[in-house]
Amino acid sequence: MESGSNKELKHPFAIVLAITSGLLRLVPHYPGCTPVGAMTLFSGNRIQGLTSWLIPIGVMFITDLLLYFPLEQISLKAFSWMTPVIYGSFLLNVAIGRLITPGNLALKISLCSILCSTQFFICTNFAVWLGGDGIAYPLNLAGLLSCYEMAIPFYGYPMLTDLFFTLGIFGLNSLLEQVFLTSKAEAKS
Repeated sequence: MESGSNKELKHPFAIVLAITSGLLRLVPHYPGCTPVGAMTLFSGNRIQGLTSWLIPIGVMFITDLLLYFPLEQISLKAFSWMTPVIYGSFLLNVAIGRLITPGNLALKISLCSILCSTQFFICTNFAVWLGGDGIAYPLNLAGLLSCYEMAIPFYGYPMLTDLFFTLGIFGLNSLLEQVFLTSKAEAKS
């Protein structure tokens, strides 16, 4: 292996899988059920350096631009004051991905996926309580609890979607590495 800019990637398929899974949010889907949460956790764990942070934000920004006019047609916004909260929450997922250590990987990935879904739910709905999305909640404990209570129906499907796509992306990456890197090693010998 060479040093410097020719250094081999630790997980050569990770960047392609991360970008592809992020772009899947352009495909029609049930609200909140995209592989973006999975992509951010995966990026944090499998992509090295600054790239692991830039890919999720870059993919989100580009897909938000592409969704701008279609969302405007149905009175939704691709960008709002909630956008930094959403992006920030996804960056927390990248940080959580960095915490996954080797050993008992499927369990750790599953638990981290649920943690990511939960922190996204908590952060974004806290911002909604503060005045996001045009829904007015009283700025007291009762208003906060009411906000979270109203959001509970929107937690289950995204959490299951995140878990499904997270296991799928990590599994597909592992399979691709085994198939292609094993055949590459065999070809060298």
